[in-house]
Amino acid sequence: MPTSRSSASGHGDGPAGPARAPLWGRNVRLVLLLLALWSALTLLPAYFARDLMFSFMGWPFSYWMAAYGAPLGYLAIIVAYARIMNGADGDA
Repeated sequence: MPTSRSSASGHGDGPAGPARAPLWGRNVRLVLLLLALWSALTLLPAYFARDLMFSFMGWPFSYWMAAYGAPLGYLAIIVAYARIMNGADGDA
């Protein structure tokens, strides 16, 4: 009969069962929030690209948003997730 990694003797990699549920729920909410932010960062500049038709350093501003703004935003989302989860792992 297989045994689980978290045994009654305390050997395991963290809380098991019901104790892990709040952490998992928090993680799911965080992922959904960051996914919504990622979607907005991807879709909104493309939707409003016609309204962003002014020149910025010789190129349309919508180009700068797509070429530099979105990748920097994605990087910020990744850094935020890593920092939040690093703090959550320290609390557990």
